[in-house]
Amino acid sequence: MNLEDISRLISAGRFDICHSRCTFDPHRMIYRSRANGKKVNLFKVLLSTDCRFDCKYCPNGWKKGFTSSPEDLAKLFSSLKRLGMANGAFISSAINGDPDTVMERILETGRLIRKFHRGYLHLKIVPGCSEDYIDEALSLANRVSINLETTSESRMKELSSVKELKIDIMRKQRKICSKIRKMGNKSHTTQIIAGLGESDEDILDIMQKEYESLGVTRVYISRFVPLNDTPFKGRMAEKRKRVVNLYRMDALLRLYGYTPKEIKSVMADGFLPSEDPKILIAEQRIKNGENIEYEKIPGCGKKISEMLKSGKTLLQIKKEGYSIRRMSAYVKNQKRLYDFVE
Repeated sequence: MNLEDISRLISAGRFDICHSRCTFDPHRMIYRSRANGKKVNLFKVLLSTDCRFDCKYCPNGWKKGFTSSPEDLAKLFSSLKRLGMANGAFISSAINGDPDTVMERILETGRLIRKFHRGYLHLKIVPGCSEDYIDEALSLANRVSINLETTSESRMKELSSVKELKIDIMRKQRKICSKIRKMGNKSHTTQIIAGLGESDEDILDIMQKEYESLGVTRVYISRFVPLNDTPFKGRMAEKRKRVVNLYRMDALLRLYGYTPKEIKSVMADGFLPSEDPKILIAEQRIKNGENIEYEKIPGCGKKISEMLKSGKTLLQIKKEGYSIRRMSAYVKNQKRLYDFVE
């Protein structure tokens, strides 16, 4: 396989999100991401873009694709690693055969990579594959993922005539969850495409289930963008601002202890307003005469909330280099903002 085809397989990897701030370096053909709080230069690639599935938002099932071998991809990653250009790998694939055959090729790539690389490895779980393959993927990889893509079985039927959300994806997630709880040192993620007819409330309900019941590490949000050669090429692209707010919603649920009820209280017809939901919920609580916990103060992240709990004042926090502009209006018994102006 020539370098041009390999570059297309790497470029196609951009649709699988591995971090909310993952960026592609087209010159080095690697993705800059994070894993377990550390920066990773990620070799993120598809084994094939030739797909038998008919997902209406994805070009792989609607045009001629390219396929590489596990040996070629492992060899390329070895070269990138030796040159100091990549220190982690993410292996995925379009479904160019039956699910078990495709999963076997992903695993073979993982086996070859593990012969020379003990660092970060992320393997994609193929919808519909056998349970034995999930076991081996978890034995090889630091992280695995299987993408939900959407929020309900009925919506999945509108997107694909092949995939079944409950059987092919959510049942696999439950298997992954059960095995990871026993292993303890692995993680798994999933992804939802925003802009295919679902509401923010639909996504919130799925997020709650994924985090609380299935132990998913992250639910990533992919913005729908219409692509040529697909049945959805004439649809409107989803707004970036909605995705930003969905990630804000994710942080409220995952990191800051907000309940779905609190988040839904600022929604209108199932959608978040354009403003930051954390601010709206805080304003709502003030209006109702309720106290606001430090974690739920706008502009106050985990680190600053711990500083406030330890007794530090806003002035001390500001002197340590943190912005207190947003939070100053919500922290009681502190100086007014103009008192900090020198």
